[in-house]
Parts: sequence; C-alpha cells; structure tokens
Amino acid sequence: MVFSDETKRSILVVSNGITCLTWALVVLKVVAVPGYKAFANEGDPTACEESLSPAIQIALAASLLELLSSVTGITRTNPAMVALFTVARSVIELLIAPMIGCAAWQHVCLGLAWGIGDSVRFGCFTLGALFPDKPLIKSIRYSVGPIAFPIGVLFEILMLIRAASDGRPGMYIVALLWPAGFYPLMKQLLKQRRKHFASLAPKKKPEIKQI
Repeated sequence: MVFSDETKRSILVVSNGITCLTWALVVLKVVAVPGYKAFANEGDPTACEESLSPAIQIALAASLLELLSSVTGITRTNPAMVALFTVARSVIELLIAPMIGCAAWQHVCLGLAWGIGDSVRFGCFTLGALFPDKPLIKSIRYSVGPIAFPIGVLFEILMLIRAASDGRPGMYIVALLWPAGFYPLMKQLLKQRRKHFASLAPKKKPEIKQI
C-alpha cells in the first residue's frame, strides 16, 4: 500500500497521539488520588479491576496501531519486532495479571512503568511526525527508552515470579526464558540510539596534507 508523505504524517500524528493519551491515562490511574490509595498495598482489588486494568487494555489495543503502521509500510519499523513486543505485553496483561490480581504491587508498578515509557515514546512519535526536522525529539526518545524498557521488563518478570510462587512452579521456567524476548528488542533499540546520536556528532573536516 502506497501513501504520500503528507498522508503518512497525518496518520502517524493521529494514531500516535491517540496511543500516547491512552498510556498517559494509565499513569494517571496509578498516581492520581484516590487511584494510588486504592491500589497501594493491594488494598482495593475491585477498584483496580474496574479502573487500572481497563485502562491498560485500552492502551494495549491502541498500541496495535503501531503494528498496523509497520505492516502497511507507513513506518520502517520491523513488523516482527513490533508483533513480539505487542504479544509479550498482551500475555502479561491478559493472562498473568488475572493470576496474581490487578492490585498486586508488581502489576501496579508495571502499569506505571509501561505508562510512563510509552506515553513518552508515542508522544515523541507524535511530535516527530509534526516536526521531523527537530532531532531533540528523537534524542529524548532514545534517552528515556533504554531506561524505561528494562524497568518494564523487570516488573513483567516479577509478575511471572509472583504467579509462580502462588502454586504455579512452571511459571518459574517462563520467567527464566522471558529475557530471551527482551534481548532482540533491546538490541534493536540500542542500535537505533547509536545511529541517531552518531548522526548528531559533528563531522570531522578532512585534513589537508601539505606535500
């Protein structure tokens, strides 16, 4: 499917803007009072299930727009990497979270980590589409991403360990294998980061040798 550059920009502004807002809502669900009090110390599972879980699921659904953009060629992102990222998160939220309870601190912290990381990431995507000639936007993305992404994966693993400790010993194996999916995604992110910052480095002028 072929899109003009202007059409691509418009699609990316809208889709990334929507996704950014859904993840920002997840952050608000965790940190806003009385949201934090409801989830802290696993005090109110019902409030969490009625508030935080739906917000995360809506954000995950909105994130499918990123996969659609990569598949249709609107972005140059590898669809396989986006699919791996999306499936891993869906497994954690839809299958593992119900095992340990929405208000488990591991899940609440994960929602916060995902929310902060992806509201920044998709916010940068949105601004990058609006202002493609501003390298600062990518610099922010590639500065926050390598920090937020591992933190999120850490809480994913902690959720798996929590599920295993509740009488599901087989989940320990899943927790041990989970970083295998993290590695190619982090490798790609760091590669993109190096490429971006290398492009900002001042180019050396060729030396003029006197004969």
